[in-house]
Amino acid sequence: MEGEGRKYPTPRGAAATRAKNKHRGKNYDRGELALPKGMKARVQEAAQAQGQSFNAYVEQAIKERYQRETGQEMTWEREKEEER
Repeated sequence: MEGEGRKYPTPRGAAATRAKNKHRGKNYDRGELALPKGMKARVQEAAQAQGQSFNAYVEQAIKERYQRETGQEMTWEREKEEER
């Protein structure tokens, strides 16, 4: 059942969309990922099997490869608002 276990319903409508977009813009960089046909579904299945979102699964894979290839943990500092 939608919203089950939630104290408040999920906000809907134009104002909620603006708020989500504002949050996303402040906290995330966006990048397009082009995958061969059929691969997205396989990654989604693998992510779900691990209890992760598609994005979290891909992010973890990138961090793991970076560490394997460089021997260092991938770190970054969040850009300040005025730098964006």
